[in-house]
Amino acid sequence: MIHLSDIRKYEKCEALLWQSKHDPQPYFPFLHPSLSMSELCKIYFDLQTCFEGHAGDDPALAMQALQDAPALVNARFAAQGVRVKIPLMIRGQSGFLVYFAYRSCFPRESEAQMIADHLSVLQALDIPVEDIRVICLDPAYVRGHELDIKAMLVEEDHLFNVRGHPQHSIRELCAPLQRDLRELAGSCERCLMQPQRPHPARSAVCTRGRRCAYFDSCFAPPQEDSILYLQQSAHKLDMYQEGIVRLADADLERVEGLRFQFAQIMAARNGGLFADRLALRQWMDECIRYPLTYLDFEWDTYAIPPYAGMKPFDVLCFQFSMDVEHEEGAALVHHEFLDKGDCREAFICALLKQIPQEGTILVFNMEGAEKLRLRQLARQFPQHAEALESLCARMVDLSLPFASGALHHIKMKGMYSLKVLTEIFAQRSYHDLDISAGMEAVRAHRLLEEGTGDEAQIRKQLLAYCGMDTYAEYLLYHAMKKIVDEEEA
Repeated sequence: MIHLSDIRKYEKCEALLWQSKHDPQPYFPFLHPSLSMSELCKIYFDLQTCFEGHAGDDPALAMQALQDAPALVNARFAAQGVRVKIPLMIRGQSGFLVYFAYRSCFPRESEAQMIADHLSVLQALDIPVEDIRVICLDPAYVRGHELDIKAMLVEEDHLFNVRGHPQHSIRELCAPLQRDLRELAGSCERCLMQPQRPHPARSAVCTRGRRCAYFDSCFAPPQEDSILYLQQSAHKLDMYQEGIVRLADADLERVEGLRFQFAQIMAARNGGLFADRLALRQWMDECIRYPLTYLDFEWDTYAIPPYAGMKPFDVLCFQFSMDVEHEEGAALVHHEFLDKGDCREAFICALLKQIPQEGTILVFNMEGAEKLRLRQLARQFPQHAEALESLCARMVDLSLPFASGALHHIKMKGMYSLKVLTEIFAQRSYHDLDISAGMEAVRAHRLLEEGTGDEAQIRKQLLAYCGMDTYAEYLLYHAMKKIVDEEEA
């Protein structure tokens, strides 16, 4: 039996559907696992008695429960060759109130087709639907000492546009999207029965948002100077298919003209490296003051706030690494912090105690990371807000020269992550570390929280990883400075 999730994959890419069944990838949740939305909904609606479905249930069980159950949670239904799971159904006066639960604050209008397909299955089974709603998290909710589920969850009869505003009701959005699913289900069945993976067609969908988990197995890595690495380009696939395969040969009439794109093309035309040394020198003169502090945090993200003062999707910082260069060329002085549980205030106090009172704080990609983390902590602990804000004011983003196109190497392949840049400009790699990526650090810390595994070994690995991040910042800054100094000499 085809699941509705199979249809969604098929409509995105036939190869994706085939590979998801024949070569399933391990899943690790980005959000910290906590109470499921099903459990939260049962508490929110005070469902003392309800039918509760489980994976693999015979759909006949849910059909039978429709006769007398006041509510159904995770009920499985099947019609038109498709199996669906309805998160919550509550009996109303003329039918069922159907709820779709989202562990998010603003369920998007892009969900309308998925909801409409669920409703098509219910309609095919002659199950009366009185109303359609979503239940999601209230972004304004702030947890007290106890989790107030009735205050944290909200019911909505509409979805949200890309700006987070409601425009149309769920009924208005879904009515024109309902369809007979039998033909699609048959296409999915035939796709899955093929002995070989369908030929993948590269499109913007492959890399939109998070890159597809099967991207590397579908497409051979392009050459370093491939036009496919041209960032934010609406026309790169068209140029590639026309035979314009190298960045150096890009049709400038179809390039948007962004500074980063310019740097990519110039690097390809100038032997691999493009450096706007005047811009780099100006950035250093304006932003860098000793003592120079290299700083990095590690954190986990919680949809359901675990501690007082936290809001939905706040993070919990569990680790920092700090390297201090008191004057140019001086030996680094290292500080670190790692803890578990509600370690937020201990994190703040250790940070404020160990960081120099003056000088630049260099952070990589600070606006979406460390600075945002400090401002969340300042909201949660207002007694430290002034001190934390003063740190934010001293922060300088080490990624800015790369993001702005002031410095680019063709080996970057359109990316400027700290790990990629450190390998290119400082010839140092994370590959020898037991933990070599941020989500691996999150996984390790969750094991630490659970008390599973060798605690001493996990701590050692986490400290080595976060410490490598600040050392990489030090290496990268001095590699950049060397490029500028050599030109001036």
